[in-house]
Amino acid sequence: MKKIVLCPALLLLTAGMAHAQSAYEAIDGDAYDLVNRLTTLSGAFPEDLHTTVQPLDKKSVAGFMEQAAQYNTRAGWTQTDNANIGLALSNAGEWATPDGFGAIDSRRPAGPFYQKITDLAYYNNRDFFISANPVLGVQGIYESVEDQADFKYNLAAGAKIRAKYKHYVGLDLNVHYIQEQPVSYYQAINLGRNTLIGAPRNYTYNSANQTYGYVLPTGNISASLLKDYISINLGYDYFKLGDGYRGLVLSDFSAPVAYANIRTRVWKLQYDNLYLKLNADTDIPGNPLSNAQPNYKFATAHQLSVNLTKWLNVGVYEMVVFNRSNGFEMGYLNPVIFYRAIERGLGSPDKVTIGINAKAIATKGLRLYGQFLLNEFTAKEFFAGNGYMHNKWGAQLGLNYYDAFTIPNLDLQLEGNVVRPYTFQHIDRGEGYIAANFTNNNLPLGHPLGAGFREAIFIAKYRPNKRITLEAKALFYQHGVDTGGLNLGNDLSKDYSRNYPNDHGIKMVNGPKLTRLLGSLHASYLIAPNLFFDLGGVYGNFTYDAALSANNSSHYHIFSGIRLNLAHRGYTKI
Repeated sequence: MKKIVLCPALLLLTAGMAHAQSAYEAIDGDAYDLVNRLTTLSGAFPEDLHTTVQPLDKKSVAGFMEQAAQYNTRAGWTQTDNANIGLALSNAGEWATPDGFGAIDSRRPAGPFYQKITDLAYYNNRDFFISANPVLGVQGIYESVEDQADFKYNLAAGAKIRAKYKHYVGLDLNVHYIQEQPVSYYQAINLGRNTLIGAPRNYTYNSANQTYGYVLPTGNISASLLKDYISINLGYDYFKLGDGYRGLVLSDFSAPVAYANIRTRVWKLQYDNLYLKLNADTDIPGNPLSNAQPNYKFATAHQLSVNLTKWLNVGVYEMVVFNRSNGFEMGYLNPVIFYRAIERGLGSPDKVTIGINAKAIATKGLRLYGQFLLNEFTAKEFFAGNGYMHNKWGAQLGLNYYDAFTIPNLDLQLEGNVVRPYTFQHIDRGEGYIAANFTNNNLPLGHPLGAGFREAIFIAKYRPNKRITLEAKALFYQHGVDTGGLNLGNDLSKDYSRNYPNDHGIKMVNGPKLTRLLGSLHASYLIAPNLFFDLGGVYGNFTYDAALSANNSSHYHIFSGIRLNLAHRGYTKI
């Protein structure tokens, strides 16, 4: 098939037409939740802020918050909403109108510092903006596993800088140094996969006290290629695709990635071309195919989102993971969606997944969302219901209920996820390694469980006032476990053409069943803008049903800490 390549020269030519484009919000910040809440309560999706691809850009968030503040004068949000709108606007105030002075003035500045409520150092003369802030975090953890108690800690220190030059360039830079002692079930995954969940590959590990140390640099720089229509963002950060708590094909679970994102907005449409550089599987215990891997591999994703009505948004996407000995496959710069799915049908060796996602505001305060992905599919086998291993698909269905039962600031979320075994695996094509599976840094690129699971999640969040946030979370899943040297489709780093038991009879949860129940409570108190005190606890239980016996284990941990300009480091993703 003839490949249509997006010419780099075109980018250089259109760069001369650069206009306002902003850097991205932190993917683990509060802006995304607030946008979803206010959008659903208003009953309409904004035309210039599509949330399926995250992180969101600061300019769009700032514009949305300004509109929300104006909407308040007519309809009214709660006092807590008003406070959160002001804080979100201050965190992206350089992109507010007019002239980027959206940040709120401090009532009690400390000399030249904290002239604005969210920024230690702040300068803005309309043409040039820069702000700088410290990042600090201390968290203590008491953990008990089968009556064996231990004390752990997490420490973080660093800085974050935001900058903007006129309406041409936006910059967001964060550098953290982190010392982490993960809780036991996270640590078991780290050791079993030779990795560190959520961290870059370059870390140090002290086995004596099970302490990891690493530098986490994240950030991005943005510019517009065509005023109000096409923008480009380059960076190293986390990405997520989807509208739910989980991202099935791309999430922030594994590690940050180097990326380029070209975003096009026309009318009610947003189209993202996302190019990623990933860490290939390396030295996974018990997996010889991971010992000779290249250092990196690549992925390309296309996501098209359209607001069909003010209450209905539909999107389609494709994602391909690949490796080339000579670097990036230039044909993947093609911006046309689904062309790789066609080429795959003609013999392409790479791993392609396509899907559809949708969300709807059923009524003010109630949002429904879902996603369906397809990797391989044979209609005859699917409708035969015989568990054909090459029917590889996954699905998500969820709802958000804001101001639930007419209780202000009580938000509920219910979500279910399933992914068939073998869905994100690939094969060794003679190189002695597998580079096209959906992994990053020895972990799943999307959902933390990878494949071969069913899951239910319930989250309740209540804000009794503008300073206090209470969150309760319950997570239940069943996940298949590979045993006896077999590949039962649950480990994404295995070759799906080897050691599988049968072409048929493959269940959603294939092999011995690992059942997980986790519950958590988390209270957060806002001491000052972006300064939080955290207190909470987590209880979990594992049951492993082997052929001849059932093994059970339980654990709990209590945590407390304080953080400034930093998201809470929780252990409730898996």
